[in-house]
Amino acid sequence: MNYIENFNPLFLKMKEDVAAIAAVSSNKLATMEKSFILVNNYCAQVKAPAVFDTSEMEMEFFKKIKPGFEAELIYFEEVYFILSTIPQRSRDAIRYLEKQFSPLRLYQKRYQLLFEYYRLGRSDYDDKLFKRSDPGTRFLITQPLPSGDRDSVPAGKVFARFQAYDELHSFLEKEISKLKNRTEKGSHSIKWTATKAALVELAYALKASGAINNGNSSIRDIATHLERVFQQDLSQFYRTFQEIRIRKNSRTTFLDRLKEKLENWMDNTDLNSKGEG
Repeated sequence: MNYIENFNPLFLKMKEDVAAIAAVSSNKLATMEKSFILVNNYCAQVKAPAVFDTSEMEMEFFKKIKPGFEAELIYFEEVYFILSTIPQRSRDAIRYLEKQFSPLRLYQKRYQLLFEYYRLGRSDYDDKLFKRSDPGTRFLITQPLPSGDRDSVPAGKVFARFQAYDELHSFLEKEISKLKNRTEKGSHSIKWTATKAALVELAYALKASGAINNGNSSIRDIATHLERVFQQDLSQFYRTFQEIRIRKNSRTTFLDRLKEKLENWMDNTDLNSKGEG
């Protein structure tokens, strides 16, 4: 296991500890506070070496590893602030939450070219953006970047906030939906009984296949719809997807199982049957 690979189990352990906090606490504000403190302690363990073995390791650390941990910290900080200042009345709370989208959009606009680079999953300028020797490239920047430090680079800090804001956007949508009590008809008659990770895997498969709205729906739109239909909390879908990506064995365990079960069903179903049972 190389230096970079050491952070994958650390990230998963952090996620487990965060989930454990949520499982025993019914107070959302207290949960956010404890989660923030916990994640902050984990972030302190994510240190960059004086010299990386390869340029690829350096770019992966500053583009993915460090921002992944920092995004968690930013998310819990922002949610704590929102929950600690939200009005009590439902109508006022809805208006308040809807206003919280504006700072997210403003930040994306401030770093628009870098945001497009992030959204498109590009890597062609990683050697300019995610190395300490060349932290930042002028033609991708519309505003001065945040200051970096020994364990981060400016573009990585922006990427961390992009990730955190993706999750914060989902959190806001879910809370607004709860307050408006907008549930689809029949949503309680069908219950999702597989894991949330399986539902996230399905959501990304639908996005990747272009099966929804000719591929024009965002992963957030798809996840939000599945969340409402099956009454599941998918506000952490991006983080769950990152965990799926680093699975040691098959990264598509749920889809593999679906294919196997469907083929077995076909093999065991009479040709004249409608496939019900």
